[in-house]
Amino acid sequence: MKIHDWRTRSETGENRLWRAKKHGGHWEFMSRLQRTDEGWTNHEEMDIDELKTFREVLFNKYQRRRIPWEDVLKIDSMIEEAETSPSETD
Repeated sequence: MKIHDWRTRSETGENRLWRAKKHGGHWEFMSRLQRTDEGWTNHEEMDIDELKTFREVLFNKYQRRRIPWEDVLKIDSMIEEAETSPSETD
């Protein structure tokens, strides 16, 4: 199982900790506010902006040869699906 962590700033100015786990080819995404949340919140669907941020994290790890290129391609396909799905429902 591979685990990737990164941080973003929330709307309130607090740090949001993100965690992505890859197990068996399936990605699980979790987050929590650094100071106020006790446990992790699971995210079934990710926001496009967060997926793009995660893609940057993965690409940086790929450049350091820490992950395979297939992981970056999988996130690229998830971003593509997220971008096309809202237009299909209109």
